[in-house]
Amino acid sequence: MINFYLARFDTHMRDVLKGAYIAFIIKVFAVTATFGMNLFIARVLGAEGSGIFFLALTIITIISVLSRLGMENAIVRFISENVAVKKNEKVIGIYNKVIKYVSVASLIISAILYLYSPWISVEIFGKTSLDKPLQIFSLSIFPLALLTINAHALQGLRWIGSYVSVISLGVPLLTLILSVFFINADGVYTFIYSFLLATMFTLFLSFLLWWFASKPFRYHGSEFQNRELFNLSFPMYTANILNITITWAPLLMLGVWESSENIGIYNAATKTAMLIGFIILSVNSIIAPKFAALYKNNEMKNLEKVARGSTKIMVFLAFPFLILFIFFSDSVMLLFGEEFVSGSSVLLVLAVGQFINVATGSVGYLLQMTGYERAVRNTLFISFFLMFSFSIFIIPLYGILGAASVSATILATQNIIMMILAHKYLKIIIFPWFNIVAKT
Repeated sequence: MINFYLARFDTHMRDVLKGAYIAFIIKVFAVTATFGMNLFIARVLGAEGSGIFFLALTIITIISVLSRLGMENAIVRFISENVAVKKNEKVIGIYNKVIKYVSVASLIISAILYLYSPWISVEIFGKTSLDKPLQIFSLSIFPLALLTINAHALQGLRWIGSYVSVISLGVPLLTLILSVFFINADGVYTFIYSFLLATMFTLFLSFLLWWFASKPFRYHGSEFQNRELFNLSFPMYTANILNITITWAPLLMLGVWESSENIGIYNAATKTAMLIGFIILSVNSIIAPKFAALYKNNEMKNLEKVARGSTKIMVFLAFPFLILFIFFSDSVMLLFGEEFVSGSSVLLVLAVGQFINVATGSVGYLLQMTGYERAVRNTLFISFFLMFSFSIFIIPLYGILGAASVSATILATQNIIMMILAHKYLKIIIFPWFNIVAKT
C-alpha cells in the first residue's frame, strides 16, 4: 500500500517520504513519551511543582545550546555534503573535531552553572526553591550536548530512525520509565534524577549507534580544517541561541514575574501545542541532508519540488491537531488536572502559532543547508528584539495569555520573513498553494 502511494512521486520526494515515514512512526512514540512524561509530572507535582521542574529544565535546554557551539547543524551539512560528493574520508575528521570542541565547552559551562545556580535562582528568578533542582540539572548538560551531536551526525548519514530515537525518544521515554520506578522518592527530585540518568543512558546509545553507522568511514579519516568548521558553525551558533531563546523566553520571563503555578500551566499548554510542531520535526529529520545534497549538486528544480511537496504533506497532517485544540482545548488541558483548565485559551493561541510554523515548511533548514545561514541568523535577531520588546510590556499586564500571544506572533512572523527570503535568494516559493492563491 505504501509503495503504491510512493510511486506517484519523483525519486527525491520518495526519499523524503520513506525517511519521513520512518521518522514519523518513531516520532509518534517520542511525542507520546514526551506528552506522557509532561502529563505524569503535572499530575504528580501539580502546577506549582511542575512549574519549578520545567523552569529549571528550560534553563538547562537553553544553556545546552550554548555548549554545542552551533556544531550540530554544521555536522549535518558537512557530513551530508561530503557523502554526496564521495569525499567519505572527511566524515570521521569532521566528527572527531566536533566531539572534541563540544566536550570541552559543555564541561566548562556545566561547571559554571553548577557554581552559580544559587545566584541565578535568587537574584534573577527570585525563587529559592529553584536552587537545588537547577544545580542537579546542570550535570545533564554534558550528556545532552554530546547525544545531540551524535544524533545530528547520524542524521547527516541518513540514519533517520536512529537520529529520531536519540534526539526525541530516548530521554523522555527513559525519564518516564525511571520516574515511575522511583515514584516514592522525594517529590520533584524523583523526576530530576530520572532525567539525569535518562540523558546518560541515551548518550551511551548514541555512541553505540554512531559506532555502527560510521563503520564504512572509520578507516578513511582525514583532518578537517578548523577554519571551515568555525566559518559555518559560528553563524549557526548565533542562530541556535537566538532560536531557542525566542522559543522559551516567554516561560523564562514568566519565571521572573509570575508564580510557579502559572509557569506550570503555561508549560503544559506549550508542550501540548507542540504536538502540532512534531510534524515538522519528523520531516526535518530527513529533509535537512536532502536539501544540502540537492543544493550541492545544483538541482534547484528538485530542491523546490521537495520543499513545496513536504510542506503540503505537513499541513495535511497537522490540521487535525489544530481542529482538536480549537474546539476541545478545555478537555485537553483537563488531562493535566483541574488547576490546568485555566490555560485552555493559552493552548488555543499557541496552537495557531504552531500551525503557521508548519504551514511555512522547513524554511529555516532550507536556508541553512543552502549557504544562507546568515539570513536565518539576521531574521532571528529581529525576532529576538521583538520578543523581548513585546514581552516586557505585555507579559506583566496579561500574564500567561500575554506570553502565549507574544510567542505565537513572533513564531509566525519569523517564519514568514524566512519564507520571503527563500524566494529572494533561491527563487523558491515554499508555500505549496501560493500559485493557486495568486491566480484567484
